[in-house]
Amino acid sequence: MSEDVIVVQPVINQITVAAPGPQGPAGAFTPSDIAYTHTQSVSSATWTINHNLGFNPVAVVLDSAGTQCEGAISYPSVNRMVITFTGAFTGVAYIV
Repeated sequence: MSEDVIVVQPVINQITVAAPGPQGPAGAFTPSDIAYTHTQSVSSATWTINHNLGFNPVAVVLDSAGTQCEGAISYPSVNRMVITFTGAFTGVAYIV
């Protein structure tokens, strides 16, 4: 008695991206999106923000000249966030 053997080979779809596309424009937020506003009046590279919102929000940070800044965000609790920047400055964080 002979046995039939069936060999199944998976089909692999390979996608190659030659180059990433351009970054899209930054999303806009409106004043009604702001859940909390934090003003950093003392120049610091680490901003601790007690927002008391009960969740981990995101922040839009502007320095005192109005330039948007990026930092590393951590969440010690659902009511506190810490944003660490590469240099000290003053400004405002809009928590959304």
